Amino acid sequence: MTEAEKDEFSTALSERYTQVKQLSSSNRELINTWDAVISDLPLDIKSRFEDKQSQLSAL
Repeated sequence: MTEAEKDEFSTALSERYTQVKQLSSSNRELINTWDAVISDLPLDIKSRFEDKQSQLSAL
């Protein structure tokens, strides 16, 4: 995966994660599944995801 692809993937993942958290706050099982998947990401992608998530949370 190229650096641009990693960045694009982490951006899309972060945006979708934010949507899932907002729409499914009552469904803890779904959030737990997302959290498990995110924790298993390769470190470079996980780091990018966390950066994007921080940016979206600040909005």
